[in-house]
Amino acid sequence: MKTYKAIDSLFCKVFKALVAIGGVVCAFMMVLSVVNVIARSVFKSPVFGTVELISYCGLLLGAFALAMNEEKDGNAVMTLATDAMKPKLRSGFGVVTNILAAIFYGAITFRYFNEVAITFAKGTSTSTLHIPFWVINLIMAIGYLAATLALALKASRCVAYIAAGEEIGGKEGAE
Repeated sequence: MKTYKAIDSLFCKVFKALVAIGGVVCAFMMVLSVVNVIARSVFKSPVFGTVELISYCGLLLGAFALAMNEEKDGNAVMTLATDAMKPKLRSGFGVVTNILAAIFYGAITFRYFNEVAITFAKGTSTSTLHIPFWVINLIMAIGYLAATLALALKASRCVAYIAAGEEIGGKEGAE
């Protein structure tokens, strides 16, 4: 159980690190937007590649926030049926739904890793700044991989609760 809690804590730290990276990227996006507006107004010339850079930074921000969103139960959830259930039955439903969601995210992760190989081999890049597409696909793959791991971790917590009747890690471990 101690090893499980250590692994749980490690993953929560990884998810927090991804969110921190996303926060830095978000701040960069805001600064770049302001600088671009000032450059347009004062110098009559925008910052080259701003739209493309902000678009791809937005992808990174979203991808890196997915795992923490899952960890913190940030999605809108309908609990009408599950609120009436006993805790172990509710955890059983948690196992099923988290595993199904992890499979779905895992398929997306697999697809992005395939795209990394394809776009790396082709050498394709963005039109303005010539950012290699494989880098963008790799960022997305990492984000979805982290989200897949977060869902698997939530499912394992539900299994541990059913088996031991004890809550492990979770939102408390992520804070």
